[in-house]
Amino acid sequence: LLVALADEFINKSTCFTQFKWTTSIACNLLGIISTIGSQISLFSMTLLSVKRAIGVRSMVRPSEDLSRKSKMILIAEVTATFGFAIILAILPLLPVAREYFVESMVYENNLFVGKVDKSKHFEIIQAYYGRVLRVNRDWNTIKQLVTQMFVNDRVEGEKIGFYGSNGFCLFNYFIRRGNLGKWFTGSVLLLNLVCVTIIAMSYSIVNISTWKSSAVAGATNKALIKRNRTIQRK
Repeated sequence: LLVALADEFINKSTCFTQFKWTTSIACNLLGIISTIGSQISLFSMTLLSVKRAIGVRSMVRPSEDLSRKSKMILIAEVTATFGFAIILAILPLLPVAREYFVESMVYENNLFVGKVDKSKHFEIIQAYYGRVLRVNRDWNTIKQLVTQMFVNDRVEGEKIGFYGSNGFCLFNYFIRRGNLGKWFTGSVLLLNLVCVTIIAMSYSIVNISTWKSSAVAGATNKALIKRNRTIQRK
C-alpha cells in the first residue's frame, strides 16, 4: 500500500524521478517501516508459538493474574522483539555502516549515465587523471576526486543506499553477486528461516501433545477431546 501511494503521489514519472525517489528520505523511511513491520510479525509469532508449545507440553493452565515477575518477563520479551526489529531496520542507514551498504551513486544534470558503482567510478577517475591513484577506495574519497574533476562546476552526487538499491525501497532480499550487503541480507534470511523452523516445531509439539492427550483420555471423555481440538485450531 505504501509503495502504491508513493508511486501515485511522489514518483509520478518513473523515468525522470526514479533516482530522486530512491535517494530520498521517504524511500528510506518506507524501507524502515516495512522492515520493522515484517520482522516484528515474525518475531512475535515465534515467541507466541514457543510459549504455546511450552504451555501445552507442560499442561500449565494460564493464570488470569500475572505475577510481578511474569509481567517483567513479558515486558522484556516485547521490548526485545521491537528493539531487535528496529535495529535490523535502521542498521543499513547508520553512518558507521554506510560504506558497506552504499552500492552506487547518481548525479544530476546527466553527468554520468544511470547508477555508477565504485569500479566504474575508478575507471573514469583513472582515465581522467591518467594514472592509477593509490588511495582508499571509499565513497568519501570518490566524492573528493570527482569534485576535483570539475573545478568550475559544483558536482553533487547522491548515494543509493540499501533500501533504494532495488528500486522499490523495500528490504533487499535478493542477493546478487557483488552486492555489498550480501552478508547482512544472508544473515537476516537465515534468522527468518530459524524463526519459521521454530514456529513449525512448536506447532508440531502442540499437535502431538493434544493427540496423545486425546488418546489417553479415550473416546468417552468428549469434553477433553473437544478441548484438544480447540487448542489445535487456535
